[in-house]
Amino acid sequence: MLKKNTFFINSCVTYIFFYHGQVYAQNWHLTPSIQLQEIYSDNITLASSDKAKSALVTSLSPAAFIVWRAGKSNLNLYYNMQNLYNAHGDGDYSLAHQLQFNAHNVLSQNRLFVNSRASISQQNINNNRLVSDNISGSRADTTTVSSVGISPTWLPSFGHYANGSVRVNADSFSSGASGSTNGNANNANGTIADSVSIAEIVQLNSGSKFKRISWTAGFSNAQSYRAGADDVTFQNSHATLRTYMDKHFSLFATVGQSANRFTSQTNSNQNGFFYTLGGRWTLSRHYWVEAGGGNNSYITVNISPMQRLSWLTTLRHNTIGTNSGTTWQTALNYRTRRSRWSLMHNNDTLTGQDILSNRNFSGGVNNDNNDNSPVLQPDPNLTGIPTTTVPLTNEVIVRESWNLAASFYTGKSSISINAFKQNRTFQTSKYTEHVSGVNATWNWQFARKTSAYLRPQWQQIDRNDPQSALSQSHDNRYDFAVGLNQSITSRLNGRLEFNHLKQTSDLPKNDYQENRVTANLFMRF
Repeated sequence: MLKKNTFFINSCVTYIFFYHGQVYAQNWHLTPSIQLQEIYSDNITLASSDKAKSALVTSLSPAAFIVWRAGKSNLNLYYNMQNLYNAHGDGDYSLAHQLQFNAHNVLSQNRLFVNSRASISQQNINNNRLVSDNISGSRADTTTVSSVGISPTWLPSFGHYANGSVRVNADSFSSGASGSTNGNANNANGTIADSVSIAEIVQLNSGSKFKRISWTAGFSNAQSYRAGADDVTFQNSHATLRTYMDKHFSLFATVGQSANRFTSQTNSNQNGFFYTLGGRWTLSRHYWVEAGGGNNSYITVNISPMQRLSWLTTLRHNTIGTNSGTTWQTALNYRTRRSRWSLMHNNDTLTGQDILSNRNFSGGVNNDNNDNSPVLQPDPNLTGIPTTTVPLTNEVIVRESWNLAASFYTGKSSISINAFKQNRTFQTSKYTEHVSGVNATWNWQFARKTSAYLRPQWQQIDRNDPQSALSQSHDNRYDFAVGLNQSITSRLNGRLEFNHLKQTSDLPKNDYQENRVTANLFMRF
């Protein structure tokens, strides 16, 4: 079943890709590039200080950035082939592929469209010894992960009575760390199963014929078929009836059914029938409050006093469904002429395959309104590996995530700061992780063709594994980079960077530090 579905998804994405090329070849734009790096590391294997080994690594990376546009359809693809000599200090040649791809294809205006996506990157396997690229550490600490997906969407209209949305998401995930064990994420070298996920999402909304009464109904069913591991199903259905008392106040009733299937030793998921009764008070188009009570209850407050500020917050107490108990979400966005601010908090339940697939695809989620999908940008730093830990596990994970970001712009400088925190609970082993960190970047354009930057980062990981003799462990990771960029010509850029990395840990043999110097040339053709 898994191989058959994987072949189907790959075939569909390949068809969409070549369909574009045959019909609209004149709308393609290709930008090739090449990057040469010479990297010196005083601890190429990230060993403890008494076993440090220095090495010089050469990296040559040809790349291609492809853009296609035709009306509201588009395609973006960025591919990088990283050729490495003496990576990890072993004197060998190695090759790594990186890919980012998304496409939005309109087959019938405002009725039928297809989104497709794909990605290839490298990922940490060893959750205790984090590496940030394919240069240092051990080859056994990383693996290549890939994902490919397609989402056909139909937007039916039933006169003035109802409008709908019918979508199918088909996604395939694979990695070199696939295995048949269900071990927890704290294994030194974890395993994660290859998977194929199929999701059906149906939504119906009342049309303009309904004046003082409106209704919505929805159904979602997401099934993940995993090789050598238990399958996972998330299923939810709901219907809402709303009546408008006047332009400021409405009453509603919601009923639904939750039917999720996955192994869990916690109380975070409860299946069954749910209901909510409540109302919405709309003070103006800038302020409204909605609240409902039942076995699933919530209150939502929306504040948007000006175009530059929006803030939506929901507090929930659910006895049915995933993330049961008391949870809350918030999304705050504010911008000025020279700054942008955002605060996000969310709770979700998903698989390790979902986390890696979503993280690996940097183009974002294609929107549902037939607008152009997000544009990927050619990224000479695509060869990096995210330093925030990602669990390689076949368990279902409940996450609570915080993210605070701010950016400031002046005439010659830009500063960005990002603080994050994530709590994870693994549903079979009850293993927990608490990951928090701060990273910042300062860019200073002190001359017409020359700029400097500083990039400090800090990350902390606290683990609690009830099944391990070392039940609790704590890691601290510090990373500081300073660099100089020079625009040599309009197509050729040079960069010189010094980087200092230090990690301290309760885990045996996991304290290390590295100093690195990188000389970089990047050319677009």
